[in-house]
Amino acid sequence: MARFSIPSGDGMRVALIRSAGMLLLGWFLAASVAFAQEGSVYNAPGNKVAWVIGIGAYEKTTPLVNPENDASAMADALRALDFNVIETLHPTSEALRRDEAQFVNLLFDADVAMLYYAGHSIQVNSENYILPTDSDFGTLEKFRAQTMGVSSILTKMDRLAKMKIVVLDACRDNPFAEQLADATGDPQLTRGLAPITSLVTDGELSAANTDVYGTIVAYAAAPGRTALDGEGQNSPYTKALLSRLHEPGLEVGRLFRQVAADVIEESQGKQRPEYLVKLTDEFYFRNIEPHQCDYLAAEPINNLSIPGVEFDLLQTDAAIAACTDALSEAPDHARYSHNLARALDAAGRHKDSIPHYRVAAKQGYVHALNNLGVMHINGQGVGQDFVEGTRLLNEARTRGHVQARVNLQGTDFGVLMSGGEFRKVQQELASRGHYSGPIDGDFGKGSKAALTAYQKANRFAENGLTLETLDALGLLGIIPNFVLE
Repeated sequence: MARFSIPSGDGMRVALIRSAGMLLLGWFLAASVAFAQEGSVYNAPGNKVAWVIGIGAYEKTTPLVNPENDASAMADALRALDFNVIETLHPTSEALRRDEAQFVNLLFDADVAMLYYAGHSIQVNSENYILPTDSDFGTLEKFRAQTMGVSSILTKMDRLAKMKIVVLDACRDNPFAEQLADATGDPQLTRGLAPITSLVTDGELSAANTDVYGTIVAYAAAPGRTALDGEGQNSPYTKALLSRLHEPGLEVGRLFRQVAADVIEESQGKQRPEYLVKLTDEFYFRNIEPHQCDYLAAEPINNLSIPGVEFDLLQTDAAIAACTDALSEAPDHARYSHNLARALDAAGRHKDSIPHYRVAAKQGYVHALNNLGVMHINGQGVGQDFVEGTRLLNEARTRGHVQARVNLQGTDFGVLMSGGEFRKVQQELASRGHYSGPIDGDFGKGSKAALTAYQKANRFAENGLTLETLDALGLLGIIPNFVLE
């Protein structure tokens, strides 16, 4: 088992492993710093935009009273939270298209983009449509020309903004369903909204090959069910959402769970909201108040609007005490658990750090997924396991963690290998049509050219036998074990 001297600390523990006595390549450390600067904070700071639509003054059917109140109140609330808001009230189809173009212009480089809609909506073939005030559907073609598909807007948000929030307080009792069904003879026209899964698929929400941060979709009522317009100034759903938006420290997943619970309670179970939250980290409409644990042990890239602490600069005794205290107040809290693990890790108490990293990683906390993956690769505090370590790093990368991508792509594990391991690499490259030379374990010019060709074909980093490449080849098991000094 080889021994190597490799620097530790927050994603750089998977360092550029070289033979004993050789220097680490400096570009890796520089890349780590550069990538760290790319991190973004997705709560109060940042470029936040919103398109708030309220439609109730329908020309061809009974108007709705509350969408204007709902949209105006939501627009005011988001402005108070530093969103750049486009407010669209009772638009015709032409005005709706005009404001959509304005919203798309704001999406470029947006950290957070939100779409809120209150009014009538209809589903056709599992697609949800926003209905403007001049809706008058004699034919299916006229319907498509006048309406706006929600998924088309979300697609633009997905491509241009880092984080997307879509709130549809729209499935009110809808007279247009019968009108259009009669005109077209289409039985697929139904009340209520189509399921969230038809609006966004897992594939669309995956961040594996993009810099997408996450997506939230919230419906005021369950699929196929109608929502209440409400007897007060606002609909039950928007009333509940407005009451929670300004609550400091309320993480967005909990926020939508609480809003759903509030609506169910107020409506006595008649209205049941649905939501989908796929985020890589915590998000708050209003900043959480940092704990002393955060000031002493939070990652430099965080969503707390504080500087954070570099791994090698952690004051471990104070951080361990503060984070232990924080967890006594909020057991199993993901961020506090990660901060404590990080402090224990920096103190060299690797085995003690593992359970806390795991608590945070199980809740999807990306920094913990990355660091726990690194611990498995290095065999620090846990048995060395390249398969599990790579799985965790891949999960962190999929959730948008840039350093996890560096860890997967930045280390050539070929420096640990000899003839037996190289023969297996040659065999796998040959089986994929990239190598035609002898299977002799001599990883020379021809083998390296075949490896580069394979990486180019799969858009992998061309950095030797990286975790990314070995994982794709099914060869993580050939990496020789090593021990860090």
